[in-house]
Amino acid sequence: MKSTFKRFPALIILALCTPALFAQENITISDADISRMGIVFAAVQAMDNNSGARFAATVINSPDSVTTLSARYSGVIEQWQRNSGDVVSAGQTLATIRSPEIIAVQNDWIAASAAADSAQFELSKDQALFDQGVISQQRLIQTRNRAQQAMFTQMSTRAQLTLAGFNEARLNALRENGTGLGTYSLVAPAGAVLTQRMGNVGDFVEANTPLVFLNSGERRWVSVHVPGRFAADMAIGQTISVAGTGQTLTLRQKDFAIDSSNQTIELFAEFDSETSFTTGQIVSVVLPPSRMGMLIPDRAVVHSGNVATIYVRTDSGVEARELELLSVGADYLAETGVRAGELIAIQGSAVLKGIQLGLGSGE
Repeated sequence: MKSTFKRFPALIILALCTPALFAQENITISDADISRMGIVFAAVQAMDNNSGARFAATVINSPDSVTTLSARYSGVIEQWQRNSGDVVSAGQTLATIRSPEIIAVQNDWIAASAAADSAQFELSKDQALFDQGVISQQRLIQTRNRAQQAMFTQMSTRAQLTLAGFNEARLNALRENGTGLGTYSLVAPAGAVLTQRMGNVGDFVEANTPLVFLNSGERRWVSVHVPGRFAADMAIGQTISVAGTGQTLTLRQKDFAIDSSNQTIELFAEFDSETSFTTGQIVSVVLPPSRMGMLIPDRAVVHSGNVATIYVRTDSGVEARELELLSVGADYLAETGVRAGELIAIQGSAVLKGIQLGLGSGE
């Protein structure tokens, strides 16, 4: 029997340039010819979290758990009480800052506290005189109003000092003996990890300068920039994964503005469990398509114009199938037309295309 496949190197070139003639066709070919021509088949697999386009991502702290503490008043960093990496609890002092600006606030509070005490004393006295019928109700009302105003002024200045790290004990010490006059503190608002501190002892800092970054210990996130065509199909709540680790993440946020500098959209995803990855580490994440189906390797597909063909192993040889494919990174997704477990050619597809078209059969 004369071989049909004598000139298959030239046949491959012709096959890639010739339009498709068949939507589906059975090609009779023996196991021996398949082996001789180096055609290799592999089982089709369903898409999973490890299938899809891969992109570099940066591990970040959760945007929902990061707290920034800034200098409330300009001054000089006098002392750091905690180091980066320390676990801190609510109310712990992290840094002390000496500031001439805080003195005015402290003096205002001390004066307001004295005025509030005096107004309260006057109110108690006038209440007793009113009960005895000595003064009029109008005078009592005036005294009560003055006491309320003094209390509000005292509470307002106290709130400013509370934001500057003064708790009840520190306020009492300030008022009684001037302890802490001219200084204020950065205090942890809740239990967290001190992830970063800015500035050294002796540094002058302006008001509102960030000095401390805290993380409440919630699960980390990743930030990844992807081309707009990939981001368009991604939905909030969709699962992605870290390549080769089995760790999954859930998409939480998606920008809707394209970065004009690189034509990408930024995605943010949260790890579904605790991870050993550290903040700032670069990882490879897999973005599966929004639709599920069968994963078709790029090397298994022969393109003729807009037609994509794969070759499926059958009992009598090979079946050529035209499929509608969706790009998923370097490979493709087939929603219909092929089943998991079917064997498709991943090497020698172009040779099979040539056989399908009858090229080289005259030899």
